[in-house]
Amino acid sequence: AFPLGSEDTMGPKKKGKKDKGGGDTAGMPLGEPDKLKELTQQAIAMEIQRGFQVQDKANAEATAKQMKEKMKEANERYEKQKEETHEITRDMTRQYKDMQETLVSKINLLEGTIQELKDELEMDRATFQQKLRAKDQVITDQEEEIKEMKSKMEGMAAEFGDMLKKTLDKMKERIELNSANIEEQSVPINKRLEEFNLKD
Repeated sequence: AFPLGSEDTMGPKKKGKKDKGGGDTAGMPLGEPDKLKELTQQAIAMEIQRGFQVQDKANAEATAKQMKEKMKEANERYEKQKEETHEITRDMTRQYKDMQETLVSKINLLEGTIQELKDELEMDRATFQQKLRAKDQVITDQEEEIKEMKSKMEGMAAEFGDMLKKTLDKMKERIELNSANIEEQSVPINKRLEEFNLKD
């Protein structure tokens, strides 16, 4: 910007010319041509300054407009990103809830299956224990029965041995008696045979 005033625009003052009569005109009021020249220079300076101000204002307005456009674009991008982020967040939240519900359902199903298997295992274990006790009881009963049968067989064998011994003893006595009788009866028969031979 250019400063206002004739002293700044015109440079240093010149010494006044002496008039024809030899007098000095310094400090005397300017004439109309000089005054017009000074005002013209001041107007030019002000116009130049005003041009700079207008240019600065235009530059400032253009810069402000650009800043507004950038701010608008930034706000639009922000709102768009915000909406996209909201959509992504909402979609992720929905997916998370769906996944959570699915996992909870699977967990409940697996827990139910595990409980059923535990119940079946407990029943099988109880049944196995019951069968094992029944088998042990059968084995015990059979062992007792085998002991009783062995005892009876041993008793029967002893009785049979006694009976067989008595029978053999009786048969031996009879055989001895029969042998004695046969020997007694054999003497007369021999005599008769001898007599029969003599007669022939």
